[in-house]
Amino acid sequence: MEHFGARFKRFRDVQGWSQEQIGFELNVSKATVSKWESGRAQPRLENLSEIRRLVARYGLSLDYLIDGIDEPAAGRSVHEAAAQYSAGEARNADEAALLAHFRALKPARRKALLAFIAG
Repeated sequence: MEHFGARFKRFRDVQGWSQEQIGFELNVSKATVSKWESGRAQPRLENLSEIRRLVARYGLSLDYLIDGIDEPAAGRSVHEAAAQYSAGEARNADEAALLAHFRALKPARRKALLAFIAG
């Protein structure tokens, strides 16, 4: 039987995201994502909320990732539901440098910086 990690990995692969990229989106490390995907660990409760928000943008439900129920996007496969979106990429060297610095920040500092920018 397929477990959360396998469905989560398929979602990530369809997006074309690395473990580091999806970890960034969820404010966790690459190692944490690896443990989830291999089944060596399960997301903590506070991570599930972030995962739910992320996958919902792509037509998937948390129920689908956890239990394999509630087929994604009205019965489409995970590949069809997610393939219409692509991972964000830096468009030039300045954006790449800014993104690298942002990713190096701890989650609390990221949130503070985003709050400062928003204004």
